[in-house]
Amino acid sequence: MVQLKNVTKRYGDKLALNGVSLSIGEGEIVGLLGRNGAGKSTMMNILTGYLPCSGGSVFVAGADMAKEPQKAKRHIGYLPEQPPLYDSMTVGEYLRFVGKIKRIPPKELFAKVDDMCRRVGLEDVSDRMIRNLSKGYRQRTGIAQAMLGEPELLVLDEPTIGLDPKQIVDIRELIRDFGKNRTVLISSHILTEIAEICERVIIIRDGALVGDRKVSQLRLEQRGESRLQIQLSGNKEQSSPVLSSLKGIKSFKYLGSPEPDSCDWELIVGDESRNLRGELFDALAAAGLKLLMSKFAQASIEEVFLSLTEEKNENEMGTGGDQ
Repeated sequence: MVQLKNVTKRYGDKLALNGVSLSIGEGEIVGLLGRNGAGKSTMMNILTGYLPCSGGSVFVAGADMAKEPQKAKRHIGYLPEQPPLYDSMTVGEYLRFVGKIKRIPPKELFAKVDDMCRRVGLEDVSDRMIRNLSKGYRQRTGIAQAMLGEPELLVLDEPTIGLDPKQIVDIRELIRDFGKNRTVLISSHILTEIAEICERVIIIRDGALVGDRKVSQLRLEQRGESRLQIQLSGNKEQSSPVLSSLKGIKSFKYLGSPEPDSCDWELIVGDESRNLRGELFDALAAAGLKLLMSKFAQASIEEVFLSLTEEKNENEMGTGGDQ
């Protein structure tokens, strides 16, 4: 459905996208991850034909976006981060206007708009001026125009921004239902949203593609790395050498001293099934220190995502270091 070949984009001297190549198959629901300024919106704008690329090629359903833009765009429904709304129209007028642009047959237009309003939860405001809508209803209207006409490819940039928790749940379910037989590319800063909706994630950093994997793989990574939170007697300087000496600890981070003559640490360990706490207890006892508290906590899905989209935190050191 989607193919990008060595796509680059320059804004003057700034390289916003640097040789991005990827393919998205029919029926996939794919998440696009990256920090602010990583190039996500630029990539979406190029993919949908809103912006031209500086180099490379974009194909949608086999159509070259540069040579056959109308043919390529016919397959796309797009929700940019700022929905393209006309404040002087009512919701119904606007969606019918969009439907005409998408060449929905006149005999079907009113029925399809009414059905979309029902699906997205706009029935009660279909006769209201867009300028008078709340942010949540404006966002729903933007989602409705993207889905109208049942496009084969749905591109959504932050689709649930501005919605309340109930609306977010409803829209996520709508996207999942829409993606059962269509392709969806979604960018969101709500990382659990990507994990719940998507089957695959594409990771952009500084304009370059740095990762492409199934969400199931990320969940395996989530299970594979555990965090052991501990409280020890003594101070940071006394306990740091002990932690450095244990091979089962991949990294550790100092969390502070909540009580006098004690300190808290977070340890990253690869396999919580091994007897790390027993080894830690023996090593501390040999150093004249006590293990006051310990508990395992798996990395959250947000932390797994952040480890892929952000540089390693300087406060988190490998075994043998501390902060």
